[in-house]
Amino acid sequence: MTTATKLHKTLLFSTLLLTLAACAAPPPYKAYFGEPIQDMRLSTMVGANFARTDLLNRYIDTIRFIEVDEIPITNSDQHRSIQITPGFHDIKVYFSWDLGSLRGLAPAMVDYSKTRENISRTLRFNARAGETYSVKAKPIFNNRRHDITTLSHVNFWVEDEDGIEVVSREAGRYKPES
Repeated sequence: MTTATKLHKTLLFSTLLLTLAACAAPPPYKAYFGEPIQDMRLSTMVGANFARTDLLNRYIDTIRFIEVDEIPITNSDQHRSIQITPGFHDIKVYFSWDLGSLRGLAPAMVDYSKTRENISRTLRFNARAGETYSVKAKPIFNNRRHDITTLSHVNFWVEDEDGIEVVSREAGRYKPES
């Protein structure tokens, strides 16, 4: 095989991989009104993922976005990240529980529960242009079995790219009404 043929195959394979990677990661949801803005003039928020396994299956739970400044995110379960304009924002997030292939009442239960205060939270912070923020969470369970039936609540916080908390764990902690 000639060097030119090898180079052509490598280039073709690289292009295919880049195309597949672009298809796998959907672009961030534009959570602002008006004309499109350059990415470097926006803030990006990414919801963390959590791997969970049982005897046979592996699940990926994700933090999703419900609304920005009381404006709903369309199809929030399809967006892992959002882009917002710089400034102060109230970002409502929820802990999305992966049910795998389960059908029936379980998905409806998760859909209902995403609006419950114990697994959703409104986080207020000042976003800066060109920065990427990661919404983190810690699910708290009532016993050793970690499934949706034993999930008590979820605590949230926000970190910048350097791992510095911009919304503290205390500010995003679940505080039940007395």
